[in-house]
Amino acid sequence: MGSSKEPDRGAGVKDTVEVPENEQPGGTQEEGSKNDGMGNNPSYSLAGSGAQNPNNNRGYTDEEYEQYSAQYEKGDDGPTWSLAEPLPHIVRPGMRHGALPEDRQEDKEGMPENGQDPVQTHGVQKQQSVENRMKKVNDPKEDGFFNTWSKIRHYLREPLAEWLGTTMAMTIGLCATLSNFTSSGEAGSYPAQSAAWGFGFMAAIYTTGGMSGGHLNPAVSISLSVFRGFPARRCVIYIAAQLLGAITAGGISYAIYHDAIMEVANLAKVHPSASAAAQALLTLPKPFVQPVTAFFTEFLGSAILVGSILALGDDTNAPPGAGMQAFIIGIIITIVILALGYNTGGCFNCARDFGPRLVALMAGWGGNIFREYHAWWVWGPWVADITGALFGALLYDMAIFTGGESPVNYPPRRRKRAYRVRALNFRKKLRIGKKKVPDLEQRVKETED
Repeated sequence: MGSSKEPDRGAGVKDTVEVPENEQPGGTQEEGSKNDGMGNNPSYSLAGSGAQNPNNNRGYTDEEYEQYSAQYEKGDDGPTWSLAEPLPHIVRPGMRHGALPEDRQEDKEGMPENGQDPVQTHGVQKQQSVENRMKKVNDPKEDGFFNTWSKIRHYLREPLAEWLGTTMAMTIGLCATLSNFTSSGEAGSYPAQSAAWGFGFMAAIYTTGGMSGGHLNPAVSISLSVFRGFPARRCVIYIAAQLLGAITAGGISYAIYHDAIMEVANLAKVHPSASAAAQALLTLPKPFVQPVTAFFTEFLGSAILVGSILALGDDTNAPPGAGMQAFIIGIIITIVILALGYNTGGCFNCARDFGPRLVALMAGWGGNIFREYHAWWVWGPWVADITGALFGALLYDMAIFTGGESPVNYPPRRRKRAYRVRALNFRKKLRIGKKKVPDLEQRVKETED
């Protein structure tokens, strides 16, 4: 029903009751940590649903198994620093109580006085020491961080993970491509550089997937935001971190292969921006490729990539086994670049082109690199890749996905209401129609009549 009251102009329209991003579903930090450990909280990780829940990797054990295997789970109690399992959490000697002078001073002050039982006093002293340490940990005034960087990392761990993952993946891919082009094929080949890109992203997802999800691609983050409910604010932060990581990777790769780039340019007697190295550092359609062909090459590759990622993350379909999701994504990236990368250089990632292109500009290659091929860097790596990713996600949801988090599966009234909410909020932000904000429910009802 319509309402005669005018909505608050100072705040956006809310479709549902929103829970703050930092608030844990359990209501308390303790319960939230428990939910994290059990894997109950939403995960937008490309490393799989069990990336943040190590308990998911345990196999089935029959109830009678221990009766016939007396030594089961009774191995050494000492820690094992194995690369095949999570590394142990131990207390280093410098972290133990008694390592600092003030710790020893506290113990000295608690020494027994004359006439007291030393054994009983020692027990009381030990108990008081434990209670004091617990009080310090649980004291609201104590934030629980060991140092300043621990606190910074706690609040920036997801952007830092996206930055690190993007830097790692793109450095491997760019260096492999530069190695191939600057050596005229002697130190690489097109299939080899394609594999380097795929497995570089695989390694990066394994490295950061448990923390940020390992998106490493603005098109992936945007698609997850539209079709899987990934928070829009976090999406913006992720994209900024990914672009920063791409710039970092471009700078590292250019510095490592600077001598080879200069050598290739000198031998060809051309500027580095016109040498073979430019084809490795930047993406650009071949001279004979028409713009429409270049656009739909990137569009198709991004659609296949994101559609496959959503399929791998769909537990109602045929998800891969534990630890295999990032490996399969690496293979998909490899085959997409092998099949579709020739026409345009195989971008399929907005950050992959933008970061190195900005580094090349800072290296003195000239502003022409942002104007070549009708400003390819805008309508290719950004427009084509993002629209292709959204189309791939839409196609998968229309054909296969049945979850309610996808707008494709919204009931008609909820879909219309969600559209009106976004439209009204957009008008408020742009200060359009401030004098009269239409009633939300009335507008939805009018569309249904």
